[in-house]
Amino acid sequence: MKKTFKKHLKQGLYFFISRYYLLRFLYFDTQKIKQSDIVFFLPYYHTGGAERVHIAILKALQGTKCTVVFTHGSATKNFYKEFSKYASIVELNSILNKKNKWVNQKLQGIIISSINTSLSVKSVFGCNTPYYYQIIPKIKDAIIKNDLFHAFEENDDRESDVISSASIIDNRIVINEVAKQFILSFYDRHQIDLMFHSKIKIIQNGIELKNSPFQKKTGTHFKIGFIGRWSTEKRAYLFLEIATQVKKKYPEVSFVMAGTGMKINLNKIIQAGVEFLGELTNDKDLEQLYKDLYLILLPSKYEGFPMVIMEGMAQGVIPIATNVGGISEHIVNDKNGILINDGDEKQIIKDYVSIIENLLPNKIKMEMLSQNAYNYALHNFQIQKFNDSYRQILFKK
Repeated sequence: MKKTFKKHLKQGLYFFISRYYLLRFLYFDTQKIKQSDIVFFLPYYHTGGAERVHIAILKALQGTKCTVVFTHGSATKNFYKEFSKYASIVELNSILNKKNKWVNQKLQGIIISSINTSLSVKSVFGCNTPYYYQIIPKIKDAIIKNDLFHAFEENDDRESDVISSASIIDNRIVINEVAKQFILSFYDRHQIDLMFHSKIKIIQNGIELKNSPFQKKTGTHFKIGFIGRWSTEKRAYLFLEIATQVKKKYPEVSFVMAGTGMKINLNKIIQAGVEFLGELTNDKDLEQLYKDLYLILLPSKYEGFPMVIMEGMAQGVIPIATNVGGISEHIVNDKNGILINDGDEKQIIKDYVSIIENLLPNKIKMEMLSQNAYNYALHNFQIQKFNDSYRQILFKK
């Protein structure tokens, strides 16, 4: 009896709280949407490679009125200021997380109406949030609909969103050929008309490069790094095992980690003799880390093409990565980095350890790989093409 009473009390409380936030949304946030040129639907503003790309897109659109609707609760506020520099911010989590069906239906209706009745909204854009695919079927035809996919994994649960929106989306953006082929395989499996294939556009990520001359790594302290989040697909735990084994033979080599989701695993990191540097959201701190690193390891199970590879190569850091996603579209084995075959994790660790132990005494090869990595980044990762592509595509059917 008490449990039932508490359950109903909680539901009632959530209903009133969600209605309060809905009213706030109606009076304060709908105007942000209505006055925009483009409305973005994104999940998070916490630290992450995808979030950095989303900020870069907004930065490329300076002079355009943008509003970002965040649909999920973010773990930190680390990138909130960056997003708010280039767009008006709307957050839905305080309403959606109360799970009140009536309120959420009202919210969705208000968002759709705000976009459809706006005199300025010309385009909408979504990435990594299912909420966007609930919205766009009801957005009027005159508004251009865009989405972005960074990467896919096997049995990806976004396949249904990709298929249901195939005839609705005007521009389906991917960052590499591998992601494009994933989408085409979905289309083939569901017999999607060939006419929709041409809507898939590749826009490679870019970074701001200073065009400064190549600088040799002259530090006497050899440092190897992992930059990213502690997640299933990144397999940060493999980095710890690689560090443990390499340090048995080369105890003077330093291993460092920076990124999100790692504090909960801090004991494991310390036990492996690895230094944890925190999240490093400051660009200067991140740039200094790349200057200090000789190697960056990415033992990922799935990837698009990580920003950390691009940024590291621009500082002459040699990437050693599992050959997954779009990584081999840019890294040529033994030329500007090293590729590891994906598969059994024990074999992956063994391969990493062997490669690192062979590289450490081979200064000539490391300098060659470092310079080639830098040269490749300089000629292939410039932000200008990225900026121009997004400026052109988001308002074109």
